[in-house]
Amino acid sequence: MTRALRWLYGALFNHLLTKLTALVLASGFFIFTRDDVTRRFTIPLKVNTDPRRVLLTKLPETVTVELHGSWARMNRLSSHDLGSAQLDLTGARPGPLELDPATIVMPPGVIFRGMDYEKVDLRFDPVIERAVLISAAVRGLVHPDYEHTGTRVDPPRWRVHGGSRIVGELANLNTDPIDVSGATADVEMVVGLGQLREGAEYTGVAPGEVPKVTVSVAIRPKVSERRYEVPLTWPVDQEPPHGAPLKVAAVVRGPLPSLRQIDAIPSAVVATVQLQKPQEDAPAGAVLVDLGLSEAVPPALRANLTLEPAQERIILPPSPAEKPLDGAGRGH
Repeated sequence: MTRALRWLYGALFNHLLTKLTALVLASGFFIFTRDDVTRRFTIPLKVNTDPRRVLLTKLPETVTVELHGSWARMNRLSSHDLGSAQLDLTGARPGPLELDPATIVMPPGVIFRGMDYEKVDLRFDPVIERAVLISAAVRGLVHPDYEHTGTRVDPPRWRVHGGSRIVGELANLNTDPIDVSGATADVEMVVGLGQLREGAEYTGVAPGEVPKVTVSVAIRPKVSERRYEVPLTWPVDQEPPHGAPLKVAAVVRGPLPSLRQIDAIPSAVVATVQLQKPQEDAPAGAVLVDLGLSEAVPPALRANLTLEPAQERIILPPSPAEKPLDGAGRGH
């Protein structure tokens, strides 16, 4: 038993350095003389666009390449070493997709065996450019006493570049929303245009950016009116004549916010009266009524309002005739 152990120990550890050297040489010889192998690598597809046409086909994002070489060379190779497959659409023809293997970087000592990718048909659309009308996206309701009277966009159109089918279908370009909720004055904002569909782009801006336009929203007060029954006040030393009215009608017109202010002023409309002597068209005389806004109405508010009528002439009816006494004018 002891002799067997001594023999095993000697077989393993006697001349250890020589044995390790032989093992390394044998391993290297095995690696470098091993049979060639075939491997598949997945690499990205890089596309160079054609400025004259828009591609309508969805292309595969990757390509699978089959390469052949020694085991040692293939074992050290990665997809990164191959770069990407190239597709130049400038010279591509409509029809089945065809990729040129020559566009792939082939490392030394490696043989190209084949390439596999999704089979698609290339379809193109000619590129056109046209000016498209811009539509402002106004949102919200202005203050109830005001109204939205118009919207202006500067510039009113923007040129769009892209495939004829996509660009030709554009009826208008929408802006980002402009909120006018509760507004009581004109609103002006600089806003961007909305994103376009794939295959179309704005001119005059960097790729991926959207143009900016100025949107002006015109807002003005609503015009309304107030009707008044204005009492007539006679001088203390003068009795109202027979048939004289107690009050006259008047209408105040103007912006609704101004009318709401005048609603809070008592006796905002006043009248002065003047008695006219009998004339040919008024045998019993007439009453001349001058209407106006009271001094309680501020001048700035007064400037926004109109009053109708400013003057009214009221013809008085004849006085009732005295009834004759019974038997008067009869003979005895």
